[in-house]
Amino acid sequence: MTTKTVKYREWTFEVNYGRTKGIYDKVEFGSPEGCGCNDCKNFVANRENIYPDEIKNVLSEFGIDYKKESEIYHMARLESGLHHYGGWFHFKGKIIEGKDCKVELPNGGWTWDSVNVEDSFSIAFMKGSALTYFDEIEKDDLIQIEFIVDSEWVIDKELESE
Repeated sequence: MTTKTVKYREWTFEVNYGRTKGIYDKVEFGSPEGCGCNDCKNFVANRENIYPDEIKNVLSEFGIDYKKESEIYHMARLESGLHHYGGWFHFKGKIIEGKDCKVELPNGGWTWDSVNVEDSFSIAFMKGSALTYFDEIEKDDLIQIEFIVDSEWVIDKELESE
């Protein structure tokens, strides 16, 4: 087991880098390539601009290939013309220092507190295993990395969502 400590902003993580990288190395492509809807095609076409270098670097430290999202979703076209997306990744490990960003709601359900990385990109870390590439037996020790991003529409304008 190849574990390492990764510090990012106010967090310190214990990361099973070897297991995480091994899982992502086996994944052929991320969820947007598997979907193929126009929103996902746009995300893939603009992926290099979507993730700040800071995020690409920290994902690499976790053993995650940023081109292999577990899930992405389109929420809306904003008044600014940008498109509001969300998505997530997972790594095997735990939060040593810093908060778990998951917030339980009083009437059930949950949300999360995110941290702005840039004006159009925010991130949150929490225990979670939704739509993960990891096996069922490994779900207890997974950290889910949620992100929200506003992205330009870069493919054919006739395919643009509202």
